[in-house]
Parts: sequence; structure tokens; C-alpha cells
Amino acid sequence: MEEIEKWLERVYAAGGDRATLDSLYDEWAKDYDRHLWASGNPYIAIAVGMAGKYIRDYDSRILDVGCGTGNLAQVMYQMGFNNLEGLDPSAGMLAVAERKGIYKKLHAMYLSSSIDLPENSYDAVVAAGVLTHGHAPPESLDGILSVTRPGGLVIFSLSEIANNQYGFADKIAQLDAKGAWKSLDRSRLFRTYPFSEKEGHIRHWVCVYQKS
Repeated sequence: MEEIEKWLERVYAAGGDRATLDSLYDEWAKDYDRHLWASGNPYIAIAVGMAGKYIRDYDSRILDVGCGTGNLAQVMYQMGFNNLEGLDPSAGMLAVAERKGIYKKLHAMYLSSSIDLPENSYDAVVAAGVLTHGHAPPESLDGILSVTRPGGLVIFSLSEIANNQYGFADKIAQLDAKGAWKSLDRSRLFRTYPFSEKEGHIRHWVCVYQKS
């Protein structure tokens, strides 16, 4: 657990600077899987559970945004989902993801208010561990919705801190008010790093929305 805590400290210290974060994640890529699984972080299990609950067709076209090394998609692939694409800005992370052989396509790009992919083209978009300060801003939800087909699903993890302090609550409320989507489900709040003394205060939900 000490190893991932050191990496998290470096990530937080980057203060959202994209060049610094890209360099950090490229460097971290070779050990990322080992550190993530050892951390006890349950968001992948909960996000995949939500996907299995709401995505009934294993041939659905699914975009994994902020895919990193492909941990989430790897579990989805083992469950039977076979039409997966990934999106991440880190070349190092994408190289690890590509070696797993689980994605139809990988896209090297950032999450923002627009995504340079065809609109209304995915049956579902999943975003686990990426919608937060310094990684993907609240406006990233606009980009995610733009590439999701009408009636498609958006499944994402969200921390209390990001929700309450970094504008996600306001953005979600705006999308609710516009009728851009409707809420289908939200997990109970869970500790993100249950084995950590330093990061034990961080808690997340996994949310499921359907695009209108």
C-alpha cells in the first residue's frame, strides 16, 4: 500500500498540470496494475457490477474513458463483453492496455467538453477513477454524453471530494435540469482505498445514467 500512496502523492502534487500527469502515468504504467489491485480499491468491481446489471448485450459498443492500463475493461472482457474501446492520454498506459488484447481500438486523447470521436456512436461509456480534479473536469460529462447514443448508458465513479468541491455536483444538476439524461442507479458510498491510513478518508460512488 505504501507504493501506491507514494504515487498518489505525486499525482496530487501535480496540481492538475497535464504534462506532469502524462509523464507520471507513463512512468507508473509498468507497475500500475500491481499497485491498483493491491490497494483494495473496489471501484472496478462495483463499476463492472453496474455494467453487468444494465448492459444486457455483450456485443454493445462500449468506450472505456480514462482506461489507463485496461483494468476495468479486462474484467468486463472476462465477463463476456467483446466490443470494447479505450481512451487515455498516457502513451505508457495505453501500451500496457494494448498488450492485453481486449480492446478493438485505443484512442490517445484527453477527456474534455468535446471528444474527437463520432457523436452518438457508443451504446455505453464507462469512466472509472478518472472524473476528478486535475484529470477530467466536470465538463467532461458533456463530451461523454456527446459520444453516447440516445438511450445509451453512462457509468462512472465519482468521489465525494470531486462532487462537493470541484464542480461535479453543479454539473450533474445542470444536466438533470436540461433533461440530458436520467439517473438509473447509484451505489452506496464506499472507501476508495480501504487499506490506506493516508487516503482512507476518500470515498466514492458509482453512478449509472441513461442519455435522453
